[in-house]
Amino acid sequence: MNCPFCSIVEGEEDAVILDETEDTIAFAPLDSVSEGHLLVVPKAHYEHLFDVPEPILHAVTERARTIAERLRAHGFDGVNLLHASGEAAQQSVPHFHLHIAPRRHDDELDLWPASTHDESDFDRTYETVRTAIENGDAL
Repeated sequence: MNCPFCSIVEGEEDAVILDETEDTIAFAPLDSVSEGHLLVVPKAHYEHLFDVPEPILHAVTERARTIAERLRAHGFDGVNLLHASGEAAQQSVPHFHLHIAPRRHDDELDLWPASTHDESDFDRTYETVRTAIENGDAL
């Protein structure tokens, strides 16, 4: 397997590592979208959200929250947590990760671009999702 995040975890690839726990590691991405942008990843390799065991998902999200709280306490006004699972969602590295993009009121970033999709099927889609959740079915 040729995973750049696993290489960082193993110390084979250089990275600016900002935080590390037993199950997670946080480091600066190659291309930052905001001041202080970083990634939180599980040390074990899981390709996307659908593969991550619940305890590891919990460890990653808890660490992301802890880091976000520290960022807010040190001058940032908020954060965006960003994630993509799967090619259709534009996942660029096949290793589960969360982006933490620290934000300031005056940073003028738009990490929520306007959508151009047709909303005509929203009601039907939401009803399908609601029913699947209530029945415990796969979508």
